[in-house]
Amino acid sequence: MAAGVGGVLLALWRGMPLRNVAEISLAETFSADTLLLLFLMSMILVFSIAMKKSGAMDDFSAAIVGVAPSRRSAMAIAPMLIGTLPVPGGAILSAPLVESMDSRRERSAGTLSAANYWFRHCLELVWPLYPAFILSASLSGIPIPRLIFLNLYAPLSLFILGLVFILPSKKEDKTSSGTAKIRRPGMRFKTIAAGVAPLGIVIGCYVLLLPVWKILAPALGFSPANQALLGRYLPVLAGLFLGCLYLAKNRGGCGVFKGIVKPSTFALLGVIVGIRIFSSLLGAAQLPLAAAEDLQSLGISPLLASALIPFIAGIVTGVGFGYVGLTFPIVIGMISGNSDIPFEAGIVLAGAFGYAGMMLSPLHVCMVVTAEHFHAGLAGTIRKFALPLFLFLGVGAAYTALLFIFL
Repeated sequence: MAAGVGGVLLALWRGMPLRNVAEISLAETFSADTLLLLFLMSMILVFSIAMKKSGAMDDFSAAIVGVAPSRRSAMAIAPMLIGTLPVPGGAILSAPLVESMDSRRERSAGTLSAANYWFRHCLELVWPLYPAFILSASLSGIPIPRLIFLNLYAPLSLFILGLVFILPSKKEDKTSSGTAKIRRPGMRFKTIAAGVAPLGIVIGCYVLLLPVWKILAPALGFSPANQALLGRYLPVLAGLFLGCLYLAKNRGGCGVFKGIVKPSTFALLGVIVGIRIFSSLLGAAQLPLAAAEDLQSLGISPLLASALIPFIAGIVTGVGFGYVGLTFPIVIGMISGNSDIPFEAGIVLAGAFGYAGMMLSPLHVCMVVTAEHFHAGLAGTIRKFALPLFLFLGVGAAYTALLFIFL
């Protein structure tokens, strides 16, 4: 709850009355969004632990290792695949997979934590299921296929930088008993199918139910805000429920769910509540907007401001739709009437720097839960990916310069 206490102190420092601080904190704690997030996190933890206890996690790990060229690449591919399911705090779902691929702990806790967090978010700037991506396309008016094309440099460079700097090659990565086992004749398809089935149910449910919900929700009389809120949670919750049923039926019965609630579970949920309180108080105190106004008042160029403002908002909010929603209207206003800055180049630059700020934010739920899982600490996790993240900013800046030439 340290984040929540920090948010209260910051709001009071900004001059917000104590009564308002209390009202905002309570409203955020018991908001439908927060309660659904806590329920989702609980379901993810239940599913993850059941996967591990039933042996399904080991099967999935063996399946990925079996089709990947090395254990190292498997440790990158697994969280990236889970990242196609853009659920809040979803890094906790892929963390046990990454851990199972390094059962002998040849890599440090900080490395495993950073790898899970980093590769989990490689697709964020191009994957159309992410709310931040959809909001970017909506606010900028850039068609989704065009925005995907413009941002394709991001997942490619992020994946390569992650492999080179977070998961450097080791001799032990080239061979593994899991790889040998899955490549025996007659076992390959069976092992892959058994390993992928539980997570395939979760992801498949999400992909199938999301468009169904978008069709049904208006007919059910939900407001647009409630449609978006429930659409963010219900499809994946349904998938997790069916995934749990599959595990209970095919992987050892209800015994796989015994003893899954621990004190650490409640500690993690408390951390999430603290983060939500902190973020809501920062927004109410208008800190990101104040920072943007200060940059503009200092006479900073629109191009530099287009990078710095989303970067600051990303750090302050810790969520993709936060930096997009708070700062893209400001960025668009600055570059729309500026003939020296190609509009699409400005949007790409803002997206890259906002993404980097979000990845560095200690308020990012995914970083908090993955650091908690590996007992690595936030500082230990950030140290492992800070260099490739800043190199990515260099790549993004260079790519934007090329867009200036060709757009």
